[in-house]
Amino acid sequence: MPLRRSWNSARLAVIFAGAASAAAAQTPSRLATNVDALVGSPVFFHGRQIAIRGTVEEQRGLAALAGAPRPIFVFWSTRPAGARDGEIRGEFWDVGRLQRDDPRFSGIDLDRVVAETSNGVWPGRDQVFVIVSASFVEAPLPAEPSIRAIALAPEHYADRGVTVTGRFRGNNLYGDVPQPIGKSKWDFVLQSADGAVWVSGVRPRGKGFDLDPDARVDTNRWLQVAGTVRHAGRATWIDATSVALTTAPTETAVEVSVPVAPSQPPPEIVFTAPVADDTGVAVDAAVRIQFSRDMDPDTIPARVHVSYVGAAPPGANETPPAFTVRYLSGAHGIEIRFSAPLARFRQVKVELTDGILSAVDHQPLQPWSMTFTTGG
Repeated sequence: MPLRRSWNSARLAVIFAGAASAAAAQTPSRLATNVDALVGSPVFFHGRQIAIRGTVEEQRGLAALAGAPRPIFVFWSTRPAGARDGEIRGEFWDVGRLQRDDPRFSGIDLDRVVAETSNGVWPGRDQVFVIVSASFVEAPLPAEPSIRAIALAPEHYADRGVTVTGRFRGNNLYGDVPQPIGKSKWDFVLQSADGAVWVSGVRPRGKGFDLDPDARVDTNRWLQVAGTVRHAGRATWIDATSVALTTAPTETAVEVSVPVAPSQPPPEIVFTAPVADDTGVAVDAAVRIQFSRDMDPDTIPARVHVSYVGAAPPGANETPPAFTVRYLSGAHGIEIRFSAPLARFRQVKVELTDGILSAVDHQPLQPWSMTFTTGG
């Protein structure tokens, strides 16, 4: 059934499907990015390891990224000495997408963050952010820009001619960057180390190659791209003038050890309307199901099933009811609406089958079902 979203944000669609080779399919465990992209697409980075350049300053006992358009607080695993301008690496979280009593953050003073930013009122989504288990690395930008450097500091290279080498990733087939740039049907992502950037202006073909941005089978190829870096808002891309096939360079390792936060309990159903075994339910009523945690909307639609069960009156239509499902992000729930009134005096079964996952750590919801009976 189609799933209609109730919030306006970048689509959280990170695809980890197989590809022609293991190297092509590998997605970095950390993403090099910049403040504009973080604040512009926080749901994409929520719960992920990131690397970002910037200056961290102390604000009334809290460390925060200086000059950010939204508050981004930094909680160190190893605190650097004084205010430093360099690379911060850690886990990025949108505070508005967390529960106040989330056990993973018991050692982090989120209440202090909330007091500083919204007078103790828990913030809405996309408003206040934290980087936890953070480390600092002195890492000057290279004179000759790489893909990683462009991802970290696009404003530094904007409107500058560059030549870079990276792995062809098609039309963002592995979710390396938050959103499309929509310049042409031939736009493609180029990725190297933990950085990635869009390329536009040229079709990915030339002597000895013709790559399809929609085909994962082509993502085992390396390209050299020349063009001009463009940066507008949260989007960064290379306005390319040439593209050529090349071989994989020796990539410099950029990994850092970050402690793993304790996991949350598995998600469960905490509320339904109507309730299980209810009777006399209106034939035009919607069904609402609330989860204990934020869920991944993309795992839900194919796993919601509704059917009639039990004894049926003579001549009753046994065709399962047609319905749509809408994810309610603020309530951590779904709403099932039927295309036509349900049959009168019938027992209706609602099922959530195996494969529905939580939004951040992808823990599975156990298969679940309930029944209710309609009225006249």
